[in-house]
Amino acid sequence: MTGEAKGQKTFILGLGAQKTGTSWLYNYLASSGTVATHVIKEYHVWDALCIPGLGGLVVKEEDSETNFESRIRFFLQQSPENYFSYFAYMMHQQGKLATCDITPLYSGLDRKVLTLIREGFAQRGIATKAVFLMRDPVERCWSSARMDSRNKAGHTAVNDDEVLEHAMSRLSGLRTRYDTTVTETEAALAPSQVHFGIYEEMFEPANIAKLSVFCRVSTRQGYSTRKSNVSEVTTPISEFVYRRIAAHYREVYDFAARRFPQTTELWPGFRYL
Repeated sequence: MTGEAKGQKTFILGLGAQKTGTSWLYNYLASSGTVATHVIKEYHVWDALCIPGLGGLVVKEEDSETNFESRIRFFLQQSPENYFSYFAYMMHQQGKLATCDITPLYSGLDRKVLTLIREGFAQRGIATKAVFLMRDPVERCWSSARMDSRNKAGHTAVNDDEVLEHAMSRLSGLRTRYDTTVTETEAALAPSQVHFGIYEEMFEPANIAKLSVFCRVSTRQGYSTRKSNVSEVTTPISEFVYRRIAAHYREVYDFAARRFPQTTELWPGFRYL
């Protein structure tokens, strides 16, 4: 393990990034039999309340009874105490030692918010652990653009201009500035409380085992083939767009090369810098 006391309850905070395997992570934890979950994967509490420009994620009272998810999110967004109490109760009610909130937009949270989360759970005797998954920045942006197209237009075909616009957006920046996310996370949590994973290698047996130990769930190697929420590639992007996006996120590539050197071989974007 990582030094936790036997019987220590743990809250697992999924920080993203979007399109890096977070749906797989949630399903892996939820199916473990030892992690308390509800039907909600992404609670959208801290991003809605703490990241400028994301106020549209705040559930209004008049919309809170629309469905179960809206009702829960409205309650959790009312105060930090509601959030901490909800997850503490869920573990107690289900008789589990762990629970999770896997919301990819949490990649934009700063150290103050992450410290607030850690301290809020600590006051209830619950340890906080964070998982942050990363993927080649160009590939992540391209996959995200395809998913947006699928959700809005019913297909995953996106042209160069659409991918480029998507990659350059503020939201893509929040999801792709891994250097910022890693720095803010490490300022709030101890090394033993953070797991950084690389999408391109996360399904390898050794890395599944490492993630499982960190999250304190049983290792299930057969789960590696169960990919979730994959967006089909129907139209390739041009080399020009690949170079533009890679250049835009050069600082991220430079950071990854220093901190996670295996990415220089795993991430195709390095070839375009």
